[in-house]
Amino acid sequence: MRLSVLLGWLSVALVVIATAPWWLRMLNKHVIKTKDKRFLNFLKFLRPVHKAAGIALAALALYHGYVALGNPFRLHTGTLLYAALFLTAALGVVFYYKKDKHAFKGHKVMALVSVVLFFVHLFWRNAIFQVFGVF
Repeated sequence: MRLSVLLGWLSVALVVIATAPWWLRMLNKHVIKTKDKRFLNFLKFLRPVHKAAGIALAALALYHGYVALGNPFRLHTGTLLYAALFLTAALGVVFYYKKDKHAFKGHKVMALVSVVLFFVHLFWRNAIFQVFGVF
């Protein structure tokens, strides 16, 4: 397996871990509906893991792009995804330090944009070239 592919799949795992607090909470709210203390404690445990996974994702994704393309700043679906991930992380940091509700809302919106771009990158890597015919 090529290093870039391995780094890509590690990034997938980090995306799942980083987004787990949100989708597990939604899954519990709409489907499972448990008040089990073990589950709620697991959600609390995921809060710092969420931050660590986001930081690791930012570093690993940049390295993945460098290994895969040799130049991580070439316009590509991965470049757009990384920009969205970076903005998501920046808004999360602003919220963490300033407790600004607008930053938190922006963090959640950008997380959704990042996940959509993640799937575009995963299944249609050459979307920019095919849609615009350039780059």
